[in-house]
Amino acid sequence: MAKTSKQSGDSGEPIRWTTAMSVGVPELDEDHKGLIEVINLLKQHAGAEAGSDVIRQCLVSLMRYAQVHFGREERVMTVCTFPGLAHHQEEHRAFVDRMKEIDRRFADDPEGLSAFVAEELVDYLSSWLRHHILIEDMAYRSFAEHRMAEAREAARSFRTSQVWFSDS
Repeated sequence: MAKTSKQSGDSGEPIRWTTAMSVGVPELDEDHKGLIEVINLLKQHAGAEAGSDVIRQCLVSLMRYAQVHFGREERVMTVCTFPGLAHHQEEHRAFVDRMKEIDRRFADDPEGLSAFVAEELVDYLSSWLRHHILIEDMAYRSFAEHRMAEAREAARSFRTSQVWFSDS
């Protein structure tokens, strides 16, 4: 049986951004806030009433988020000489692979899988928020704080044409 949001301990309540979630680089924090918006939208649509159009748009948004945010974040880590960059890149690639896998399954049966995919995404993204953003991303915070001017410039100068993975 599929695990639902309620079974995983996720209350279904909207996630609220707090300063404890800040990685110290405003541009990256804004990206993380955007991810929270997608999670909250999925929470609203998880269950039997999940619409395939909403799920499709969320999947598109999540892939775009991955392209832009991960590229920006990795550029910040590079200029801040963060020693955990390679590990972070592996986690980012695992996220992209998971989104591609979910997208493929959803494309096969969007109407039939909408509710399941919404709940699966809520569970996965909530876990990603708790582990990757609130733990893994916090590891580079002090590096960014010590080189804030460079970190902010790296974040601001990242362009969407510089995405780090291909669509293949």
